[in-house]
Amino acid sequence: MRIMLSDNRDSFTYNIVNMLTSKGIEVEVHDNFTPADEIDTSAYDGLIISPGPGNPLNESDRGNGFDLLRDENFPAVLGICFGHQLIASYLGCEIYRTEKLFHGEIDRIRNSGQGIMDGIPQEFEAVRYHSLAVMPDQRLETDAVSATDGSLMAFHTRDGRLYGIQFHPESHYSQYGSKLLSNFVGVLSERGRRDIRQESR
Repeated sequence: MRIMLSDNRDSFTYNIVNMLTSKGIEVEVHDNFTPADEIDTSAYDGLIISPGPGNPLNESDRGNGFDLLRDENFPAVLGICFGHQLIASYLGCEIYRTEKLFHGEIDRIRNSGQGIMDGIPQEFEAVRYHSLAVMPDQRLETDAVSATDGSLMAFHTRDGRLYGIQFHPESHYSQYGSKLLSNFVGVLSERGRRDIRQESR
């Protein structure tokens, strides 16, 4: 399996790469300001949009993000932190500034056990680095919230294509980060097999 990782110039990007390559996944990193039409997206089985600075409501910050999300070559997409907010912004959901700035703080996360949270305990600890958050929205299926402030920590779209995680699963102090990424790889495998079955009909 080959995954494209869109790098929003974040220091955590290669933590994600290392977690995936340790599972035998081939990962190719592209800067998020590379024009989307210069990338052969058909060469990948899925897309991960990395954390990073900025606000996805600002066109100057989101780079090629919206173009990649529109690209049907990606059967599923995972956005982490900034990527989570980028997906929500692309869908037209509200992004707001949190009352508190989170910078490497461990929080309790409460999850529904659905989507890429499958097989993860109902509550676990994860690290938060953000000052923006996504407002819950009917276009999003809520997969996890903060147990302390109730803010949206993970979602997926009803068609099972787009997934967002606000916390950092790749952080050393986040629990079950490797399992979350494995679950996303499982989604890519299943959606890839589904596409093959549809093409063979």
